[in-house]
Amino acid sequence: MPLRVLHLYSNHKLTGPAELALETVRALALRGVDARFFSSDVKEQGGRTRRVQRTARERGVPEAELTGLRLPKHISPLRALLDVRALRSHLRADPPDVVHCHLPGDHLVAGLAARGLGVPVVRTLYDGTPPPPTARRRLAWGRLTRVLICASEAVAQAVRDRAEDYGIDPVRVVHFAPPIDVRRFDPTRGLAPRREALGVPEDAFCVGIVARMQTHRRFELLFEAVRRARAEAPSLHLVVVGRGTHQELVARRPVEELGLGDCVHFSGYVSGEDYARTLASFDAKVFLVPGSDGTCRAVREALAMGVPVVATRRGMLPELVRDGEDGLLVDETPAALAEALVTLARDPERRRVLAAEARRGAVERFAYEVLAERLEGLYRDLPTGA
Repeated sequence: MPLRVLHLYSNHKLTGPAELALETVRALALRGVDARFFSSDVKEQGGRTRRVQRTARERGVPEAELTGLRLPKHISPLRALLDVRALRSHLRADPPDVVHCHLPGDHLVAGLAARGLGVPVVRTLYDGTPPPPTARRRLAWGRLTRVLICASEAVAQAVRDRAEDYGIDPVRVVHFAPPIDVRRFDPTRGLAPRREALGVPEDAFCVGIVARMQTHRRFELLFEAVRRARAEAPSLHLVVVGRGTHQELVARRPVEELGLGDCVHFSGYVSGEDYARTLASFDAKVFLVPGSDGTCRAVREALAMGVPVVATRRGMLPELVRDGEDGLLVDETPAALAEALVTLARDPERRRVLAAEARRGAVERFAYEVLAERLEGLYRDLPTGA
């Protein structure tokens, strides 16, 4: 009999680590694991099927039918009690070998529902910085979880170092690198760059950033660095991919005030093949501040596409970008960032070496197949009745 694993995701919106959870289940299924996925059973406005589950169906991710279970993102005590009862009933009637949780809401419900049933609960923590050791985490991590998987190695170590505060045995804390679709983001696929559509000259040194235009993402640092770097690397052009409610204040107005209108290009939101082709248009990519996704997916996408990344040392970035191997880590100052951009602009051979290592390392570290193999091994090593 194949290994049976139930994955739970307590959100109906396709945000945060939803993509990681969905594709992890699909990768496990391709390995022959009977992995099934259930997301928050909450209708979107207008009565449409919740978006995460709809996406799962479109991608052929195996679904779990769990009637009576809702798992909303914001859970109330009464809803939690009802969900615990519903899930416990399913676990008794048809117990999987493992329940794998991805968010705090599904984790708490699954942990309480599985108590005493011999079904081990695993949780993946996607945070790029260690969360505070609250009473709820002490309960969920310490008493209701067999293994805590941290996407960040630094977070895993921080939890081990404060294991007593979190109420967890440090040997039950492991690190698995977050994955990315290295087939979709593959420079050998022959994707045609979009420089003409982006307004970037073919002979330019093109740097890209993919981030929502929000006040905390340090766009002012980036634009000032571009202004300085252009004095020594006049072929430098910057493409800003994304949108945001504060884009006029955060990005468009500062670009005009700095006189960068001729070399900074705003692509807006880009998706599908056009997004992969946009990445293929970059000679390098910049990432300054992690957003709501602590795993910094945009960085892994660029590395998989063979695009060197210039990043700060915030959150998980120093784990994803190996300084001097597949990108550059810089201090959070305009001078340091400008120096890195000029260095790459002037040295095409170094860019080529960094790009090759970025692609090679991404396949080795971030492929879904790598994660699925490690997860299957972890599941099989869990003691019976854990």
